[in-house]
Amino acid sequence: MLRAFLLAGISCAFLASAAPVRAADADIKAIINDAIKAQGGEELLEKLKAGHSKNKGKLTLPMVGEVDFKQDMQYMLPNKLLDSLTLNVMGQEVGIVTTVNGDKISLEVNGNVVPVTEEVKAALKDAQHLVKVARLTSLLKDKTLELSSVGEIKVNDKPAIAIRVASKGHKDVTLAFDKQSHLMVKIEHRTLESGSGMEVNEERVITEFTKNKAGLQVPKKISIYHDGKKFGEIESEESELLESIDDGVFKVKGD
Repeated sequence: MLRAFLLAGISCAFLASAAPVRAADADIKAIINDAIKAQGGEELLEKLKAGHSKNKGKLTLPMVGEVDFKQDMQYMLPNKLLDSLTLNVMGQEVGIVTTVNGDKISLEVNGNVVPVTEEVKAALKDAQHLVKVARLTSLLKDKTLELSSVGEIKVNDKPAIAIRVASKGHKDVTLAFDKQSHLMVKIEHRTLESGSGMEVNEERVITEFTKNKAGLQVPKKISIYHDGKKFGEIESEESELLESIDDGVFKVKGD
């Protein structure tokens, strides 16, 4: 669960996606097009299908308390991932490495390969859906996604326009775009909380952006809330979007 939270928390905010546009959705299409332009343009977003990021942050885990983490993540859309996470739990470091290559998944804890449970598989599937939804360039092309307007809300004490994304087999996702900058500033959905296993309403609020080497606007800082309470924060130390990454990077253990 924690893996999926961190994967989606960083990756899905970087890029964005949508669905068949209905009569009242002309405004939604304009909102998404404005967001794509604000982020750096469709051509660049479509070209860069891979990425490498280094992140740090804090999480508040049930029965554990505040935990510091560092993350080194490489991915290539639509379904390849190498995610190395180091947690500092009560003074001890715990290393978790997740590798995904298509339908193949491996999970290592402190260098030892551990079984991949159905819960982990489901969490990674949900994370991949969030990344897909957050890819704005596909929101207007993917016919499996259905868009509707939520209206105007406040994010970071500024006016924003929210849209809801529905897809069969997945929980609804709400995206919010700043009215002035047009950048996506919040993503909201239902999820299972790491540690407790309880379903919560999760909001990821992007509080700061930065321009990466490719010239794209990407999140620098993200705050996470569960049922309105602060759950964690993520800060991107390095972020690079690439056309591709060698497939050997995503070799699943035991394959």
